[in-house]
Amino acid sequence: MRVILYTAMFLLLVPAILIAQAGETSENQQVKKNNVKIEPFLMLQLWSSYSIGQTLFDAEKAQYEPVDDRFNIMLRRARIGFRAQPYEGLEFTVVTAYDMIGRDIHSALVGEPNNGAIPKLGIWDAYLQWSVHKNSEAFNIVAGYFRPQLSRESITSGWSVNSMEKSMSQNYIRKHLVGTGVGRAAGLNVGGLLLHHKINYNIGIFNPVFHSNNGNSTGVHYAPLLSGRVAVNIGEPEMNRYKVAYDINYFNERHGLTLAAGAAWQGRTDLFSESYMTSVDMLLNLGAFNLDGEWNQMWREGRRSLENEHFITSYATGHIRAGYNVMIDHRFFIEPSFMLMHFAGALDAEGQENARALNSHSGTETTYDAGVNWYLNRKNLKLMLHYTWHTGQPGAAGAGAAVNTFFHQKDVGAIQRGNWLGLGMHAIF
Repeated sequence: MRVILYTAMFLLLVPAILIAQAGETSENQQVKKNNVKIEPFLMLQLWSSYSIGQTLFDAEKAQYEPVDDRFNIMLRRARIGFRAQPYEGLEFTVVTAYDMIGRDIHSALVGEPNNGAIPKLGIWDAYLQWSVHKNSEAFNIVAGYFRPQLSRESITSGWSVNSMEKSMSQNYIRKHLVGTGVGRAAGLNVGGLLLHHKINYNIGIFNPVFHSNNGNSTGVHYAPLLSGRVAVNIGEPEMNRYKVAYDINYFNERHGLTLAAGAAWQGRTDLFSESYMTSVDMLLNLGAFNLDGEWNQMWREGRRSLENEHFITSYATGHIRAGYNVMIDHRFFIEPSFMLMHFAGALDAEGQENARALNSHSGTETTYDAGVNWYLNRKNLKLMLHYTWHTGQPGAAGAGAAVNTFFHQKDVGAIQRGNWLGLGMHAIF
């Protein structure tokens, strides 16, 4: 297994080194720019919601009890960041986040709250991106703290999706890959656009450290996360300039289909003996019609702490989402949209015990989102009105088992997540 790991690391790092050396010895040497400007930006999602049907498990009564339906105003996502390009082809991006301020933890929305006298501000993204050859998008190196380039939903911004909330399939994927719901880890990625931008490729090596030592190490046993994704464009390409964030709605300007496949692998840590994942995704833009979706299959392998029994836990998740742009007065877009998300884990007692032992999820969860978006300035300013409802099955674990996000809320415990009506505003300045 170590031979496979180090061979994969060699195959990733050697091309990056050779590409870097080629850039340094050619006419494309990095030239420092005069009068470098730092571009600041602000991003805000202000949401209001009304939740119904949320229940909380009462351990003494061994049953779920309803909590009050409630109105809630919150800063769902709030970011302050800046980017700059001090050298030709070399740029950096830093983004801070103060999300979830005002969230009532008994509302039906997902995510952890960020309340208190002084809510927390933290680093969301921090990375350098180097386009090795200034006249080509074929070879780019990205290094720092960012998302492994796998799973379209995980690498698509919350400001770019056309459901009100992102598909929470990304939560299962990110926790599987790096151990946290934010989905970031320190790493190095080589990627680019080939064949007139028809092919987008990414190969990355990352260092998730959230499994042991209070979230600061993989533990006594070490293995990096290796990830890769290749996307093929039929018709117009998704992008003409390489980047590590993606869009869904091109506002009637794209006619094209993107098909992608990817995989990730990590060897032995203190939590598991092996972890891996495969992913397929697609994006279809036919003028006003937008359709995206993905399906992800995940596995972890391990052994019982007191036995020499090897076992595998597996689970899958994905989504399908569609929207249609209606242009108003040649300036605005109204977009009705619908999304279906599903998570499928073990339902039998043994399978759920295996998942629990490897800090994975089980049971099932399904989320539906239906609503309408009003784009006042494309994705820089939009209003949304959506209704979201959830269902789930706990399997053999039964009532009170916090086997997935439908049945669990951090700082609360075992729940059955309710439904909610949301009105929101997204603004990027």
